[in-house]
Amino acid sequence: MMRETVRIVSDGEELVLSEGEAFRFAPNTGANYVTIERLTKSAAPKPVTIRYLGFHDGPGRREYVLDAQRGDQTGRYTVWIELSAFSSRHALLQDGPEICYQKLLRELSDAELRGSAGMAVTENDLTSYREAHTRPVRRGFSS
Repeated sequence: MMRETVRIVSDGEELVLSEGEAFRFAPNTGANYVTIERLTKSAAPKPVTIRYLGFHDGPGRREYVLDAQRGDQTGRYTVWIELSAFSSRHALLQDGPEICYQKLLRELSDAELRGSAGMAVTENDLTSYREAHTRPVRRGFSS
């Protein structure tokens, strides 16, 4: 059931807008009437659900397998992080799934789900993740 959201009344006539409808009113120059134009409102994209399925080590990298679903669209993705990022402490092993989840979520924000052969986590992705997850420095008590 659609709810009424706006009621516009003018000279005894009324226009009732249902939820989600949008109109633009434009006065016509030199005329005694107003043009009413229905605006098509683009539907907000459905949210993406991402499931982490596991990982395996490939040549020089750790590959994370994720399934994404938006409505009835689905896709399987492999997102990897170079092993050197872990050994140089640019990323922690336990953060790998979350880093890949965030990367895939950004990549799919407006895209159609098609699955992919794979995508690499870049140094910029790792830097963004670290900046977003930096813990505040705790200061000790002084007497």
